[in-house]
Amino acid sequence: MKRTARRILLDLDGTRATATLYDEFAPKTCEAAWNILPVTGRAIHANWSGREIMLHLEGEKVLRLPQEMKVRSNFVTEGDITYFYRASQMSRGKQLAYSAQFQRELSEFAIFYGSPAGEGLSAYDPARTPYKEGVHVLNKFATLDRPIPEEFRLKCETLRREGLKPLTVSRYSEG
Repeated sequence: MKRTARRILLDLDGTRATATLYDEFAPKTCEAAWNILPVTGRAIHANWSGREIMLHLEGEKVLRLPQEMKVRSNFVTEGDITYFYRASQMSRGKQLAYSAQFQRELSEFAIFYGSPAGEGLSAYDPARTPYKEGVHVLNKFATLDRPIPEEFRLKCETLRREGLKPLTVSRYSEG
């Protein structure tokens, strides 16, 4: 008997969207993500791979997972939700010039809410190209349900101008 697809709820400063996990293709990543939910933090806007917001996982919520259902950072599409991990002291290229915060362990969810619009900064960052195994590979583990609510897209976009906003990722049930 096939089990019903697990879904998650993303609540960005009161604006919501749902997503479906790729349990069949990324079972370890999906299970680990599911087990730490709910996760709450401050979403930041990024433009490494396109229109994306990121939620850093901290403390006991940090995940250290093997690569699974790999996708290059400049090949994500609208609606993809990925997991990324970087061990401490694994800074890439330009990050070596930044403060020590960029040299710490990093675990995050990235939610791609819109068109890549020029493939983001990663398309022009020599440290992220050409492809190197384990350097800039993301684990794709979910996708936003269609249609992506326009209010959610707009809220994501406001992070570019207004800065950090609260984001909670939790288990979703229709009941």
